[in-house]
Amino acid sequence: MNAADPLWWREALGAPAPAPAAVPASGGPPPPSPDHADAPRMYGSGARRDVPGLYARLRALGPVAPVLLEGDVPAWFVSGVRELRQVMGRPEWFSRDHRRWNLWDRVGPGHPVLEHVLWSPPVLFGEDGGARADAIGDALAAVDGTDLRDLALRVSRERIGAFAAAGGADLVTDYARHVPARVFARLCGLEDDPPPPADLFAAAGTGPGAVPARRRLHGRLTELVVDRRRLPRADPPSRLAAARPRAHPAEPALDLLLMLVYGQAATADWIATTLRLALAGDGPAAALAAGRTTVPEFLREALWRDTPARNAVGRWAVQDCDLGGRRIRRGDLLVLGLAAAGTDAPRAARERPGIFFGHGERRCPHPAPRVAAAIAAAAVETALEDLPDLRAVPPAPDRRPSPWAGGPDRLPVAFTPRPRCPVPVRPR
Repeated sequence: MNAADPLWWREALGAPAPAPAAVPASGGPPPPSPDHADAPRMYGSGARRDVPGLYARLRALGPVAPVLLEGDVPAWFVSGVRELRQVMGRPEWFSRDHRRWNLWDRVGPGHPVLEHVLWSPPVLFGEDGGARADAIGDALAAVDGTDLRDLALRVSRERIGAFAAAGGADLVTDYARHVPARVFARLCGLEDDPPPPADLFAAAGTGPGAVPARRRLHGRLTELVVDRRRLPRADPPSRLAAARPRAHPAEPALDLLLMLVYGQAATADWIATTLRLALAGDGPAAALAAGRTTVPEFLREALWRDTPARNAVGRWAVQDCDLGGRRIRRGDLLVLGLAAAGTDAPRAARERPGIFFGHGERRCPHPAPRVAAAIAAAAVETALEDLPDLRAVPPAPDRRPSPWAGGPDRLPVAFTPRPRCPVPVRPR
């Protein structure tokens, strides 16, 4: 996505982009809080080079800390688990509606911070967002758990079979991105001609190819919705199409796009970060190897240690309030510090990893975490079982140099070459 075309989905539907809310009668937004005078910056080479150090500085300032986004735009960084739940769970106090922002008159149309501020798919932003999220949830809830696991295991074994004889691979580009791409393509009705994982990864990003990739995928999914209305099947596209029979086909196609693109990207990063942790050989990996923990538990630990969705711009204060010892003013922008929340959270909080999937009214549709966890567990389990001598090739890969997304871009490994084995198929 680029800032010049942040609301491409509205253009695709022929709907006008929302205008910022009217400036308050006081004559404009209040001046920045004095707390932001020396606030840490979440942009620039320093922030990209040392993301853990950035989190440490922010957490030292408290559960809610002043931060500066691109162009020194002030915001509040929320990293306390209790405060995150409060922000995500109280839409009457903290809204997703970016039109509430009290700095619109200070940010021009080409400002780089808009890349983060304005991307709001209809399922997250809009009067019918709750109903659309429920429709996605119902469509995913109808997916049989055993069939989903079988599919994920089969795809995982097929991918390992593709490089098993080579004795080496990149577990990100050759594996972690392929498995959820194939599974989500199947769930979204594109099994006959699945989009390349590279296209899905591009569509979920913010690079120059993101908008064209999302447009191409949206076009394919719109055609699919038309087809499913004509000949429905027992699959998520048909259920989404049936849930909104009077909607233009492009609208349920956008909800499918959200499920396909962001489901694939988040699950791929989850798989990659978990495999990187497994290859590091520290405490959690040793416990997994010794059978003292399970793959699902190991996946939850990976969320706390290095969650892929590090931070998210996405809430604006509806009214003046106090949060985490800070005075938040109406229209202030809040950044959800998901990764920083796991850095030193108490063990009791670690047993409730739901904040990484959102919380409250506009969280991830309810079965989405279960679907992602099933795919990730199958992929991690298969890699560790089918390649028992799997080992990382030094040097250890760095985290992606961004405060916003944390999955590794590469994970080179070596193992003993083995012949490709046929993938077993469960009797029907």
